[in-house]
Amino acid sequence: MKTDSPVIRPATADDAEQVIELISFADENALLYLTGKSDLQEAKAVYRRGFCREDVYYSYLFTQACFIEGHLAGCILAFPGYLEPTFITETESTLPLVREAEDDELYIDSLSVYPAFRGQGLSRYLIDATKTQALRYQLSKLSLLADDTKPHLEKMYARYGFITEKEITLNGVVHKKMALCVRG
Repeated sequence: MKTDSPVIRPATADDAEQVIELISFADENALLYLTGKSDLQEAKAVYRRGFCREDVYYSYLFTQACFIEGHLAGCILAFPGYLEPTFITETESTLPLVREAEDDELYIDSLSVYPAFRGQGLSRYLIDATKTQALRYQLSKLSLLADDTKPHLEKMYARYGFITEKEITLNGVVHKKMALCVRG
């Protein structure tokens, strides 16, 4: 699908419905795990409420939205690691929450692109926007977790220059902790 140039902008609270739908499309298991809900619609409702707040990691404040021809095509949710301990959790999960981010990194929690818009470099645009955001926060690197059950993710991030630092197990699934320096 040939499209116009992407427009990337900070998300607003009004984007909650669209952005949470896209994030859940990319990784519904994460929403279920992090909310402790067994019903996806209930998990999405928790995320939509939280998206409009400023004291949770999945707030609109930490989200960049990518639009093509006025339609949401992708988004990236990334927060400063030093804020992670300050975020409230709205979960019924009894599973232990693991700190995913270090203080000196901008942690990419979610990167999602709808299938109709894939193959156009939108992930790269979103990661580039996040690099700029990291520099604004005066952070030295981007980081993320790549789920071992989705090996294509590790390969994609490696193409963007991310390197694997270690492995972390969340909810019984091994993830590669990957990082990319954004300044020397």
